[in-house]
Amino acid sequence: MNLRACALLTGVTALLVGAGEAHAQARLVDEIRVAVLQHDTGVIGENREDGVDFGVEILSTPIDALSLIGSPKFVVGALVNSDGYTNQIYAGLQAERTLASDVFSTNDAIYLEGMVGAAWHDGKLDVSGTPLEDEWKSHGSRVVFRTGFGVGYRFNDKWSLTATFHHISNADTSLPNEGSNDIGLRLGMKL
Repeated sequence: MNLRACALLTGVTALLVGAGEAHAQARLVDEIRVAVLQHDTGVIGENREDGVDFGVEILSTPIDALSLIGSPKFVVGALVNSDGYTNQIYAGLQAERTLASDVFSTNDAIYLEGMVGAAWHDGKLDVSGTPLEDEWKSHGSRVVFRTGFGVGYRFNDKWSLTATFHHISNADTSLPNEGSNDIGLRLGMKL
């Protein structure tokens, strides 16, 4: 992991943890999550960039003003790639739906979640026709859309584990548009 990526992850982690501690009493922050994801997975699309993405994110309490769309949570986070490929900082809205409660024990649950937002990345914009095109994605623009979904298990009122898939792309607002996908696990801790 390069020095810039380490500094980015350290800074974002400190910011998120500090924000979580500062706002936990006011209940603005609901949950902090850490993640380990396969970077640029070939599950959908072509895999070019390697490594593992390590992530941290913070979720707000449900936004009651958006109750017409299910009171989603505001989410902000970062992913840092272990091999020096594309890193991300992102923000958006995340909604969660409980599928089943008290499945194996009291207060546990199985849930679905979906996320839509934007991300800034430090990857390549256009490597088409260059020697780098075999190992880097051409994202076309620095700011991209970020979407995702997950299936999770809430162990109790504090801990959860989510299998998650996320996609970044500029949605053909500029060319080229080689999106990137991550798949992995997120461990959540409610405050």
